[in-house]
Amino acid sequence: MTKNDVKISPRSVVVWGVANLFYLYEVILRVSPSVMTGGLMLHYGITTSMLGVLISFFYFSYTILQIPCGLILDRLGARNLIGFSVILSILGSLLFAITDLVYVAQLGRFLVGAGAASAFISSLQIAASVFPVKYFALFAGVTNMMGTLGALCGGFPVARAVNTIGWQKTIFLLALIGMVIAALVFWLIPKTIKIHQNIGEHFMTTLKKVVKNKQIILSGLIGGFMYLPVSAFSELWAIPFFMSKYNLDNEVASLAPSVLFIGFALGSIPVAMVARKVHGYVKTIQFSIIGVAIMFIPLIYLDSMLLSLGIVFLIGVLTNGEVLVFTCAKNNESQRNAGTAIAFSNCLIMFAGLIFQPVLGFLLDFFWTGKMSEQGMRLYDVSCYQNAILTLPICLAVAYVLSIFMKETIHTEKGQM
Repeated sequence: MTKNDVKISPRSVVVWGVANLFYLYEVILRVSPSVMTGGLMLHYGITTSMLGVLISFFYFSYTILQIPCGLILDRLGARNLIGFSVILSILGSLLFAITDLVYVAQLGRFLVGAGAASAFISSLQIAASVFPVKYFALFAGVTNMMGTLGALCGGFPVARAVNTIGWQKTIFLLALIGMVIAALVFWLIPKTIKIHQNIGEHFMTTLKKVVKNKQIILSGLIGGFMYLPVSAFSELWAIPFFMSKYNLDNEVASLAPSVLFIGFALGSIPVAMVARKVHGYVKTIQFSIIGVAIMFIPLIYLDSMLLSLGIVFLIGVLTNGEVLVFTCAKNNESQRNAGTAIAFSNCLIMFAGLIFQPVLGFLLDFFWTGKMSEQGMRLYDVSCYQNAILTLPICLAVAYVLSIFMKETIHTEKGQM
């Protein structure tokens, strides 16, 4: 019996669904600082470059732990890993909320990132193991949609909470929600469920095999550049950019990343279906890269709020091509090492976010004109944001060049074990 003959059972859907719920929660924790930038900078007395470094501590641990989490998933299973990860995210959030010291806040974000490291790859690896292989791209799209729902929840709703009860109490509230999710993980994911049973193969043997696969490296690098509209723009700098460009408060400006994530959510399944319709993951990826790169130019320079939101929506839809790199990575490795392949690709993708969140902050400080607020906080003109964000379409151009060397794998899925 081939992997395509596997039936979709309610139990499998529940296990996969709980993992998706954790991914949704993780994205809320990841993006929520974007609506707290003013409060965080004032609380810690820091500049945008320092803020970029503070928030990027999430990505340090998130990136480093991708491969270990993938190895653990491939060999030991999901329940304990996911449950421990939720608890670690909660502890990191609480530490971030109670401290007045920047380095302690950095540690808090580091712990949140460490806890979140298993969320996305857990969902994808469970889907790869319990559902027919021909539906993997579709289930990956649904997982991606759950993440964008989390990003939406981390936008306007969190901004409203921040403006109502303050950013610290908002984080306490998010920690409480995390406790509920932890309870669901230990209740609904059976302890006996493991992704694979073959624990005899040494971890390093598996890792070396995956790291030497050039196609998986390409998938990760291309995905990293393609994900920058989310990791570097929407998750941190979109809100202050719209606040500066259109003189908005943080609640209204939070519409920008929210609209992008709505497009990301609505485009998840259609983009996966288009890829199968045209019989090409690589072709779909390349079309996405070109479309997003072109749309960033009018977004940066046109002075129309309504048009900008429309462009942001389309960027969100087309950015879904990035999700297909995980399918390419998985298809270029054996089924039993799928978790490690996905994790290594995600490691490279998140590494791009780790680099470019602070890079955009440094560029903002570089182009800063010297303006200060009454509270002594730096004020950045729209031209500062325009110059900094212009790096994103340049990175997408690099991604397109790399995509030329990708191998098409959609034809290998029929009858894949």
